[in-house]
Amino acid sequence: MPVISVCSTKGGVGKTTLVICLADAFARQGGTVVVLDADPNGHVAAWREMAGEECQVDVVPGVNEATIQEQIEEASGRYGIVLVDLEGAASQSVTYAIAWSDLVLMPTKTSGMDLQELYRTYAVVQRTEKALRRPIAARAVFSQMPALINRVSKHARGLVEGRGIPVLGTEIIHRPAAYQAMHFTGATPVHPDGDPKAATEVRACLDEVLKVLEQGAVA
Repeated sequence: MPVISVCSTKGGVGKTTLVICLADAFARQGGTVVVLDADPNGHVAAWREMAGEECQVDVVPGVNEATIQEQIEEASGRYGIVLVDLEGAASQSVTYAIAWSDLVLMPTKTSGMDLQELYRTYAVVQRTEKALRRPIAARAVFSQMPALINRVSKHARGLVEGRGIPVLGTEIIHRPAAYQAMHFTGATPVHPDGDPKAATEVRACLDEVLKVLEQGAVA
């Protein structure tokens, strides 16, 4: 089944939040999903404990360089989707995960520094493609976006696309009550008590991701 790695060479761009939201949204649509928590910070595993028995997302904690390939292979035979939350740095674990991926999601904000790290992350994907001699689908995802900076958003999107990096159409708007709070309550935006606007963004993002995976399967 499809493997999606979510990575960035820079921390603080909403990587883990995106992983959790996509996983919970897919599970609430009836899909089976596991998150391999390969970030040493272990935030996904901590979230899962708070989410409780009502949550249908499985999490494998403590994934590392020595185990990541075996765990991806094992999980991909059991779940509808495997999401891999990677550490915010270039490492062997990141390269291994990208090599196993059907899709790589690269969250970014719009500052020049964030975009430079996005370019570096995409370069890792390209080098892995070259080594494997096969294409790996990758998409940038604009995350933690202030609601009123459309001009800046369009400019940043143009810079990224100008470098040949595909970008998801859905932007994740910065909504502290919806996204940051879930790390304290366990309730993501798609939870019945979640924020409706944030839930719409998450579902739209998931729909785009599933479409990319479907197109890859057809190809």
